[in-house]
Amino acid sequence: MLKNNNLLDLVEMKMKQRTMMHNKKLIFTIPLLFSIIILQQIPSVSSAIPDYDVNSDGSCDIIDFVLIANRFGESGSPGWIREDVDKNGLINILDITYVSNKYGESGWTNDNDRIKKLSIAYSNIMRYSANQEFIASHFDMLDCPTTYYNAVENVKTLNPNIKVIGYYDAIFEDRTWSEWQYVNNHEDWFVHDINGNRIERVVYPGQYLMNPNSGWSNYLAQKCRTFLTTYPQFDGIFLDETVSDLVDCGYLFKIPYSQFGSGVLTNWRSWMYSHIRNLKTTIGSDMLMPNAYKDMQFCQGSAHVHFWEGFIHGRGNAYNVNGYGTDGWNYGRVAIDLLHEQAELGNIIVVNSGCANSDAHPVEAKKWMLFTYACFSFAVVDLNKAYYSWQFFNSDSTHGYYSEMDIELGQPVGDYYHVSGTAQVYARQFANYYVAANLNLLGTGSVRFSINGASYTLAPRTAVFIPK
Repeated sequence: MLKNNNLLDLVEMKMKQRTMMHNKKLIFTIPLLFSIIILQQIPSVSSAIPDYDVNSDGSCDIIDFVLIANRFGESGSPGWIREDVDKNGLINILDITYVSNKYGESGWTNDNDRIKKLSIAYSNIMRYSANQEFIASHFDMLDCPTTYYNAVENVKTLNPNIKVIGYYDAIFEDRTWSEWQYVNNHEDWFVHDINGNRIERVVYPGQYLMNPNSGWSNYLAQKCRTFLTTYPQFDGIFLDETVSDLVDCGYLFKIPYSQFGSGVLTNWRSWMYSHIRNLKTTIGSDMLMPNAYKDMQFCQGSAHVHFWEGFIHGRGNAYNVNGYGTDGWNYGRVAIDLLHEQAELGNIIVVNSGCANSDAHPVEAKKWMLFTYACFSFAVVDLNKAYYSWQFFNSDSTHGYYSEMDIELGQPVGDYYHVSGTAQVYARQFANYYVAANLNLLGTGSVRFSINGASYTLAPRTAVFIPK
């Protein structure tokens, strides 16, 4: 970690850069920044995270200044990001002053009364310091490539409380990946067709299906363990493509399923369950997050963490598409209830929702975020074991974050329930809010209803958060 003097220099440098960019003058900035190091530390008696703890790490320190300096001169709606400490919409000297007046305070925790936030940052996102700082100041968990261990260390410096998991694929190997030469020499690790040929994907040419009932399982498990031991800044593994039924999940290969080798499809489910148990046993107490869609057995039986990609409305769904509707999903309640069952068992539940081409339809995309967030809130039991993610970091200009994701709902008070007198409006009470969502499909009429003596109207597939 950088020492305070170096961090102070960094703050000064960044603010000068931002000031020149926006042609502003900072008359009192430098004396102010140098004065903070002599302020006494004052313990805080509050358990909630205050606004001046920008990175939510439990203390007001020099890192909070770094984050504000990196955004200096930017503007948005009031409270649009945590760096807008005074919530006036501008990142300026007032935010620096606000933090300086609280410098040295500590004692609260980040176990607050809101759902936690996950950032999914693939490709080369983690290469850039601005992205690292944004993630550190806005999210509680990060899923990123394993190659960015230095960037992860920086994120952890900025936010020591953030959890970071590294990406691995459970069942595919690619000719472009670094370990291909080694894996390619183990023919028995590959799944084969009835003619003895490897089975290649359609959507990603050069990716081959691996046999989870072979030495591939031990190889991958040991690789994950070695990685976590070598880079302790990572808290666990995100395991993609954890599927128990290839056909049901719609995987496309260059041959039809009828050409798969004998026993592959009939045994695939049991092979995968054993595969995941092996990985979890090998990595021990570190987190294993399987991307398992609606199959809860991986979570319940081994990992005790479940990730659901495409929850209610996925990144590939257009703004005018319902997402989970009446086609076996009971308007989305099937997904909510499956996750809720795992949460009741004390397991961690994690989802990713989204909207295709969202920058072209920002109003509709935000409505989908609020709706899917509300649906997820119906599933949670322990707020500290519930992570919501919106889009991927590079999917659109929001970088997966809206300020509404910081709403402190408070602990849930009972389960979600059907609002009487409505067709598909459901609600849930929390300590600080009521949350209601209209699950009716697009194209149906708005619904008027009452909660706690007040009347509300919701269009289909929208939600409302009602403070108490």
